[in-house]
Amino acid sequence: MNFSTALRKRTVAFGAAALMAAAAAVVSAALAQADPGGANPTGIKHVWLIILENKSYDATFTGLNDNTYLWKTLPQQGVLLKNYFGTGHFSLDNYTSMVSGQGPNPDGQNDCPQYKDAVGAVITNPADPNTGQWASAAGPNGPAGSNGCVYPATVSTLFNQLDAAHVSWKGYLQDLQNTAGREDYTCGAPGNPAGAGVPDPGGATATDQYVPKHSPFPWFHSLLDGTDCATKTVNLDDTSKGLFHDLQSESTTPGFSWITPNNCSDAHDAVCHGNNLSGGFNTDGTPKAPINYTGGLYAADLWLEHYIPMIEKSKAFKEGGLVDVTFDEGFPPFTFTGNSFRNSQTVAANAAASIAADSAGENIFGRNVNTEPTGPNTPLKTDATGNQLYPGPGYNAFVDRPSDLPGLILGGGGKVPGPRTDATATGDQDSNTIIDNSIVITDQGRGVTGTNVPTSCTVGQVQDAGPQFPSVPTQSGGRAVNGSFSLACNGVPTAPSGPVSGITLAARTPATDPLFDATHATTGGGDTGSVLISPFIKPGTTSTTYYDHYSWLRTMEDVFQVKSAAPGLDGLGHIGFAAQRGLAPFGPDVFNNPRGEHR
Repeated sequence: MNFSTALRKRTVAFGAAALMAAAAAVVSAALAQADPGGANPTGIKHVWLIILENKSYDATFTGLNDNTYLWKTLPQQGVLLKNYFGTGHFSLDNYTSMVSGQGPNPDGQNDCPQYKDAVGAVITNPADPNTGQWASAAGPNGPAGSNGCVYPATVSTLFNQLDAAHVSWKGYLQDLQNTAGREDYTCGAPGNPAGAGVPDPGGATATDQYVPKHSPFPWFHSLLDGTDCATKTVNLDDTSKGLFHDLQSESTTPGFSWITPNNCSDAHDAVCHGNNLSGGFNTDGTPKAPINYTGGLYAADLWLEHYIPMIEKSKAFKEGGLVDVTFDEGFPPFTFTGNSFRNSQTVAANAAASIAADSAGENIFGRNVNTEPTGPNTPLKTDATGNQLYPGPGYNAFVDRPSDLPGLILGGGGKVPGPRTDATATGDQDSNTIIDNSIVITDQGRGVTGTNVPTSCTVGQVQDAGPQFPSVPTQSGGRAVNGSFSLACNGVPTAPSGPVSGITLAARTPATDPLFDATHATTGGGDTGSVLISPFIKPGTTSTTYYDHYSWLRTMEDVFQVKSAAPGLDGLGHIGFAAQRGLAPFGPDVFNNPRGEHR
């Protein structure tokens, strides 16, 4: 459902008069929060946004994984947003939506394997519900590769707004330009000139774990074509202009800091290609050699435990600082994605309800809703019985769709998986447990065949536990989890008749796929959660209000009061889908200590 459809339905429900009254009240509240008497409502002068990768709230903030610092220590220092949502899949579309309010397009959802200019135009008709959105020349749901990824200069970003409002900003990108020729162009872009169609490095190496798809800066000509990026996007650990250097003085600390850890420290890679900081640090602050290569939330915790105290010790943080730790996307709930260490055993039973609830969320006119605007490039389309033909911003990345639906555009995980051979799986006649490090919870119910495996057997209960601590990096075959499952034959746990060396899983079908649900919308990036720490936030508090990346952008625009210099689409300083009527920015449930008194 796009925003205009949702709004029309709410209009009918509330009545025109009630809606106008509600809108007036929300606008009045937004104005009061954004500019009460010309003063910053929170007194926040410095923001550090730290963005991690690919974890749901259920995997991250509930203790299922080895990430105690993030899920326990940090929420005790600030506020935990239990219903904070991404806006799409996979990575890149979330990064661009956060800073521009642009809805996803298929190339962005494909993480832009070819770094090239987006072809299309910005919608300028104020009567169009997608006004301000860039519309691909390839049309709605244009095939990946036909849309482009680098937005034209007519698409503005938060950083352009900050420039206009004379607010300093900087992008700190871990491992940026560690490898000559990989991302040497301005803004950490892989191409020179920008948008020329060169291959985009999507993965890490042993010496360079930075990837452009996890940074917002290379994707906008409004940044690439100016001089900002020459000095304002830097290697996180640069000794003369990196984060530690800048924090030594409030005068050298930017008003807004975007921080992207590398592909290991942001929890993206299950096993790291390079240093995961497990060896600690030398006296000069450089990392020692790692003692293991475990990634995921284990590596993210190591990174956070080093860098967040560094920020919190600074004068800039103590006098009006805000640290925000969030994720780009997190979907589906609980399910093992190759980066988390433990699975919930209840996901199969609750899949449909969880998918519906964890897809998307915003607070519109004071009400939590499980919808978000789809934009002009990825609108949903269904057949006569409600099956989704076109996926919307969720990209159906983790929900299978039947391959025979008329007009279906397959992308991401939209195709039902075929047979799979797990050659390293082992078992014997003494136990019904099959050891298989490739098994994941969505394999439950798939048929199993192999030497000494009886007939009519399927994958039963799955156990993925860890972390184990591989001593070799990914490219040498390291693993981060110990996986196993119970062999079920005719529904009964059954031991093999002899040694098992390798198995084959049957094609997964809608009937056996615990995440199959063709009619529930996958219109967003899932519930990731977020934790914010500030003198203006009471430690140990929580919020259940629905927020997403568009809410976050609206909040930053309000905090830094950009509206006078950059009025945006609504005259209040909001761009893209951050300008949705009635969209709630972070409110008093988040900034719940407005005086900023000592905590």
